[in-house]
Amino acid sequence: MDIQNLKEYILENEKIPTVLEELGCHHIKHKDGYYCCGNPDGDNNAAISVYENEYLTCIDYTRDLSHGKNSNTDILSLVEFFKQCSFFEAIKIVCDWIEIDYYHDFDEDLPESIKLTKLIMEMRQGNDVITDEKPLKPISEQILQYYNKYVNDMFGNDNIDYATQKLFEIGYDEESNRITIPIRDELGNLVGVKGRLFAKDLKENELKYLYIEPCCRSQILFGLNNTYQYIKEQGKVYVGEAEKSCLQLWSMGIYNSVATSGKKVSNSQIEKLTRLCVDIVFLFDKDVAKDEISELSSRFVDGVNIYAVIDDKNILADKESPTDNPEKFKQLVENCMCKIK
Repeated sequence: MDIQNLKEYILENEKIPTVLEELGCHHIKHKDGYYCCGNPDGDNNAAISVYENEYLTCIDYTRDLSHGKNSNTDILSLVEFFKQCSFFEAIKIVCDWIEIDYYHDFDEDLPESIKLTKLIMEMRQGNDVITDEKPLKPISEQILQYYNKYVNDMFGNDNIDYATQKLFEIGYDEESNRITIPIRDELGNLVGVKGRLFAKDLKENELKYLYIEPCCRSQILFGLNNTYQYIKEQGKVYVGEAEKSCLQLWSMGIYNSVATSGKKVSNSQIEKLTRLCVDIVFLFDKDVAKDEISELSSRFVDGVNIYAVIDDKNILADKESPTDNPEKFKQLVENCMCKIK
């Protein structure tokens, strides 16, 4: 679900009062440019204001919707607060209330000319647009039956233990000779399968990784369906590039991590990271410079604490990732972690 598109849909289709009614708010009144109402559990008839802007900004004058984070809050924050659920569960709840699917494609009915114009505008704004990806959609769980449920020593030798491989449903595809990595979204639904070639040395033009079942990687934080509760408990999320970083950390007993499946971080991933309301620590590979991390951090709203592990002490070998070696990871966190924002 594209969060900004959802907000636009709520605004354009006048669904703000629907959401407030379903939430149990009372004395809902439409003012000039905003709605006001009372909390579901309160007697102040004007405790809440929801503004009719692109952000659907929400202020609750008697509740701390941001849980002390002093961050901007919107109508989705309001639902998350009163339903005592995760942000992603709040989106699902709102979608049900306004009768659209969580995986609704807002661009589906747009003419091709408008889609092209929208793409050009996003590119000019510097957004991370991945043009060859389809909207995120769940796929059948039966697909996993086609792959052998094998753990493997290639991952084992890369510090991903068998228990972690089983938890994350690592398997093997005989047809393509690839280790299979199921991709699940934040709700735990299967949305793709990534394959790692089962060979140590690659031949010319061979791809180490490819999607056996394609998915919109720019909308996924790999591992979040398993790691969310630990992220909230620790108040921190480690963000790696490759899926294996999340698996390696889990094998170390560090459960509060996700992976972006690439160096580029999309606006959707930034929104999801922000909504975790925790400190964010990037664990990018050695070839990512500090100024690149700084540029990335500037895309986050103010109030989000951004850190990065930057190997300025040459702890890592060439082409070695921060999570490849448990001892080196510990050294990096202790000696090379700095605050970016």
